[in-house]
Amino acid sequence: MGALAGFFILFAAIAGALVLTPETRLILGLTHGEFASFAFSGLVGLAVLASLPGLFRGRFGAALKSIAVWLAVLVALVGIYSYRFEAGQFGERVMSELMPGRVTQSAGAEAVIRKRANGHFVVDVEIGGRRAPFLFDTGASSVVLRAEDAARFGIDTEILSFTIPVSTANGTTLSAETIVPRVSVGAIAARNVRVLIAQRGALQENLLGMSFLEKLASYTVENNRLILRGK
Repeated sequence: MGALAGFFILFAAIAGALVLTPETRLILGLTHGEFASFAFSGLVGLAVLASLPGLFRGRFGAALKSIAVWLAVLVALVGIYSYRFEAGQFGERVMSELMPGRVTQSAGAEAVIRKRANGHFVVDVEIGGRRAPFLFDTGASSVVLRAEDAARFGIDTEILSFTIPVSTANGTTLSAETIVPRVSVGAIAARNVRVLIAQRGALQENLLGMSFLEKLASYTVENNRLILRGK
């Protein structure tokens, strides 16, 4: 019973971190998807380890049963967590909630992102081999990157000139322009994308704006899903 209680406490802590941390911010240096994948994989590993004593005592059948019970509990909890916003297809919801911003690939150069509970689309974007969450924003004329995140993408802000006005939720601030060789969402990639770097402290989230979106074949919202189609 003690082990099971500890399991529930760990699950609650993981779920709480995902719910309370804005989806555009990192958790322990990881995107929501990376953190969820790592944490829940760890829970599976703990379930297996908890059953090892039975294996060493020769109770192989009981140990396998214990592992199955642990995994069933984990799947059930993930299913409940997945349905906290709305009903939907079980498997798709579980994956989307475990990995917020997760891109689902469809046939061809197409990426699908499910809408979050707050009505926004948060997309995992890759730049320079590193990923971070971006808020989908057609009102932004350009991809806008927080200065705090620029270093993660290999962008040196020290050599940039912050002279371009940009409007944010906190008002108008200055930004610097740069060209990023490649910006990717899933299998969709755009090259030579104009990116504005907002001054430090001026932006709460990275924005996936029109300088990337205009390089796509199309982007639509259907049934609470954002569908990006590459050229």
